[in-house]
Amino acid sequence: MRTWVGDGLPGSPATLAGAVALVPTAGVLILRLVRNAPGGLPPVGRAVAPTVTTLAAVVPALAVLGLAVDTDARAERVALAAVGVFGLVGAVDAAAWLPAAAAVLAGTGAALVAELADRAHARVGAVDSLRAALAPVARPGGVAVLGSLALAWSLAASAGLGTTTLRPAGAAVAFATLAALPLARGVDATIDLGLWAVGAFAVVVAAVSAPFVAGAVALVAFDAGTVPLSLLALGIGGAVASVVADARRRTFGPAVAAALLLTAGVPATLPRAVAFALGLVVLVQEWAPAGAETEGLSGGVADA
Repeated sequence: MRTWVGDGLPGSPATLAGAVALVPTAGVLILRLVRNAPGGLPPVGRAVAPTVTTLAAVVPALAVLGLAVDTDARAERVALAAVGVFGLVGAVDAAAWLPAAAAVLAGTGAALVAELADRAHARVGAVDSLRAALAPVARPGGVAVLGSLALAWSLAASAGLGTTTLRPAGAAVAFATLAALPLARGVDATIDLGLWAVGAFAVVVAAVSAPFVAGAVALVAFDAGTVPLSLLALGIGGAVASVVADARRRTFGPAVAAALLLTAGVPATLPRAVAFALGLVVLVQEWAPAGAETEGLSGGVADA
């Protein structure tokens, strides 16, 4: 499942599946941004908007099904198949939204647990401390937990459970997940950290300069109308910095995953939730190999 596709193609099957899903997901985001611009959508934008919206609801689910076919682990295959199949069913039939949302949430959680367990078992060499044992799963596991909470709380709020509390909580945790990406991925180059700061500052300046437009964009483009400005800025800047940093390191899987998490926005609708879930799965699958987490060991004990 982790093999490269062909000779020289920059990506595994998971990376390519995420990239395919990213195209319509980002397309919907761009259309929403342009619609809220002063000139509004041009005629060509209005013409293609329904098609792009449909693709954004269907393609991520098909991409998850592609991952299910590609995996060798039965439990993960079943979990991913549930996400993909019910994602498609929910996109086609609104009456099936509730069971589809439940299946997407449960399937995503099971797939992430299976992938993290596989990482834990794949660590290289003997370990003699709990810290070393947890090293392969600590960072991807932390991001996966945050993302899963965002998914669970956002879908629960959309289902009518604790709407006034869970909806803003889910939106906040979704952007906390984005803000955590540079830290979890170990972004330390000056240019990448600078990009995070510049991106966050640009979001703040735009919001202060045109608060009503910024609020509309945050609500319509990201479904993040309740997210505090500071967290919104840190999340957007962090996701952009992570994409650039991983692309510069030629770790394209995490870069695609970060872009997918950002463009999906708050996973309160089924299309957003499936795209967000795919981003989480690709991120954990394409994280550094488990052995890389214990580089610099002495006697199999992690330094960090």
